[in-house]
Formats: sequence, C-alpha cells, structure tokens
Amino acid sequence: NILAENVNTSAKKQAIEDDVLQKLQSENDLVIAYAYENFAWVKSMNYFIVAQHNNEWKAYRYYKNLMPNNAGTPTSLTPVQADKIACDSLLNYMEENKAWAIPGDDREKGYCADGNKDCNIYDAAGNRLWIITKDAALNPGYYAAEFYEECCPEKQRGLFVSIGKKIQAIVGDNSTE
Repeated sequence: NILAENVNTSAKKQAIEDDVLQKLQSENDLVIAYAYENFAWVKSMNYFIVAQHNNEWKAYRYYKNLMPNNAGTPTSLTPVQADKIACDSLLNYMEENKAWAIPGDDREKGYCADGNKDCNIYDAAGNRLWIITKDAALNPGYYAAEFYEECCPEKQRGLFVSIGKKIQAIVGDNSTE
C-alpha cells in the first residue's frame, strides 16, 4: 500500500524500542498506533492500536506503566474488536493526506507557528503517532496536540489529531489519563 511504501522510503525512520510494538511489527504488515505519553504525575503510555495482516485488521488497547516499582495500574495489552470498514477508511484517509509527512513538533519554533504567546499548558500529555511496517517505522509527536490545535491551529498537527481521533474511535476509549 501507499502508506507502507512511503514509510519504508522515508528519511525520518525511527527505531522501535518498545517490545510490544516490536512484537506487533513482526506479526503484522502494518501497525498504526496513537499514544498519550504521560510524564508529569502518573508516568505511563496509553496506546490505541490497529494492525493489519493479510488485509485483516486487529485492534488493541495497550497501557504501559512507567512508574518506579510499577506502582499503580499494571501494564496490559487488550485485544478489541476491529471494524474492517473503519480501519480501511483510516488507511485511505492517511494515504490521501500523506500522513507519512507529518513532521511533529518543531521545538525551535515553539508550539504555535503564529507565535501566539497566550497558548500555554504545563504537565500535559504528549502524543505520538506510530506508523510501522515490517521494515521501518515513523513516529511523529506533538506536545499537548489537541490543546495547541484548538489554541493555534496548524495543518499538519490538525491532521495528526484527526488521525488520533479516528484510531480512538475504532479502538474505543479506555481513558486518556
């Protein structure tokens, strides 16, 4: 597919360090994951994942506890029902909008391209979008993506947020905290 081809040829490929994502990569042709990264109080990653193998889709919720001594909610990977039409629609949307070109935050320019100094948030979750093929992975990220998208909209971040919402709608929301 077009998405996988562009991920495989991208100059921005990134290594996958998480063992669950590595396992999903080895078992599937395509993995698309939207994650909330919490590092302020409760340290955790909350992933919403769809995976395609031989044109069949699976979906997962993956919660990764990053707290010292694993305090709090344990790490878990939960399979959920994947709607094929919704997953195919997500894939088409990502291809039509060239999701592989989403750059992520540019820390040098700040979070608001228009220089809006009224947009500030602290201790918010960051968001990451994993697009993983058998051979490569892209992983753009934005800090407080939905907050900044409301406060100072930007086309690529808006696309990133809309993809995240589509994935969460497919997987179901087990909480974004």
